[in-house]
Amino acid sequence: MRTAARSVALACVIAAATLAGGCATPASSVAMTATPAASVHQIGSDVSVAVSGGKETASMGASQISDEAFAQALRDSIEKSGLFAKVSSSGARYKLTGFIGKVDQPLMGFSLTVKMEVNYTLVDTQSGTTVWTKDIASEYTAKTGEAFAAVKRMRLANEGAARENIQQAVAAMAALTL
Repeated sequence: MRTAARSVALACVIAAATLAGGCATPASSVAMTATPAASVHQIGSDVSVAVSGGKETASMGASQISDEAFAQALRDSIEKSGLFAKVSSSGARYKLTGFIGKVDQPLMGFSLTVKMEVNYTLVDTQSGTTVWTKDIASEYTAKTGEAFAAVKRMRLANEGAARENIQQAVAAMAALTL
């Protein structure tokens, strides 16, 4: 009888942990999109955007930042800022590449801090010249009050770190005179 009671108790603990944890969801491009703090200097040409180094989210793993979601957030942030005249898919005067070099995520905790590093390069496609390159580090902490489930807090921390990174990149490019 005690073995049956232990089995039921263990099943209840496993069910509660599963419900509290949930499945991981990938970082959303909408939540990673930065809103410019002030108007920026406009570069009167168009730009294309490419990103590499991201990871896809496995349903039972931690939330990740994919190349496509980060690239979309970067494109949307550039469009919102008015930094370039237009964001094109190809054939643009400038090509912005971002390489997600590092995303440090905690294994557990109540407040989850994600640290991220992205290397950006802006190339003038007409001359082939690199006109700007910068490594940008950012971080964001998602606190327990933002979400009960750790998987959701991890996603929020990923999105916040990416949003802050993109915000810094747009601000740095706004200082360019091209």
